[in-house]
Amino acid sequence: MDFLIDDYLLKYTDELTFINIKEGAQLQLENFDLPIGGIDVPIITKELADNIQTRNENEIITVGSIVRGIIYLLGIDSKFKYRKKYKELLYAANPDIEKYIFQSAIKSIQEDDFLNSLIYFKALLLLKPNDIQALLNYAIILIQYRDNKLKNRTKTSTMFINEARDKLEILLNIDDEQALGHYFLGFLHEESKSYNLAKFHWEKAITLDLDVDLKNSIAENLNQMDDMVQYENGYEAILSGKPHEGLTILMELEKKYENWWNLLFFIGLAHRQLGIFHEAVKYFNRVLDISKNQIDTLVELGLSYAGLGEIQKAIKTFHMAIEI
Repeated sequence: MDFLIDDYLLKYTDELTFINIKEGAQLQLENFDLPIGGIDVPIITKELADNIQTRNENEIITVGSIVRGIIYLLGIDSKFKYRKKYKELLYAANPDIEKYIFQSAIKSIQEDDFLNSLIYFKALLLLKPNDIQALLNYAIILIQYRDNKLKNRTKTSTMFINEARDKLEILLNIDDEQALGHYFLGFLHEESKSYNLAKFHWEKAITLDLDVDLKNSIAENLNQMDDMVQYENGYEAILSGKPHEGLTILMELEKKYENWWNLLFFIGLAHRQLGIFHEAVKYFNRVLDISKNQIDTLVELGLSYAGLGEIQKAIKTFHMAIEI
């Protein structure tokens, strides 16, 4: 399984210390043989430091500390070069390792430690890619982490949401009856302005076994969704070269949303595509009254002035866009 957030998490390898287990060392694990030349294994640095201070010399490095270090590493770096051997060691140390990792992830949620929970669920998915509960909880934690920690980091925030969307889609490909999967995926599609997809997933979720309060929340959102769906259908028609069709849809919406600048922009764009430049200029200027420095609008306004033959106005408008 591929993960989109590996690069973000790699910095947390600083919290690990690697030690070399030499060939011939006795780990006392059945069904696990050390590779020729030994192997480097990770231990969480804080745990290692605590052990040094509180334990006897022969108890500082334990199988348990190695297991915890490996889980943490796999959750940070899913492509680490020893990952195959590490997986063998985990199952040899604890045949119920998947259950242990899941419980550790849930405990981290209860402690409001979203980062550790994220790392645990990611490690679990590396061991068991089709685990429905791991996929669902991982996606939810991605959303919560984004909302709590990445509010002002647009690029990273987008990466986390893309990861959540990807894992929810994998989840629903495995089991399309997962109500919470549809519920959260609907919100992610609404956020990205894919209103048809949001409506599809919410309508599916509301037919499934879902908490009453969540169903009421979906019903309320669906009541407001029809106009958003019409907006999406309209602007997609315009962007795909069908301005007449798109304009017919969007002009109906303008009666209700006179100050929605995105809507006014696409109405202006449709007029510009149709060569009705004076109408395009009118709509683009309305957009700029609402959102002064909207660059795409300035560019389209310049093109519309050029279409009218008002070259000096076009040049002035393009300069404004360049300055912004």
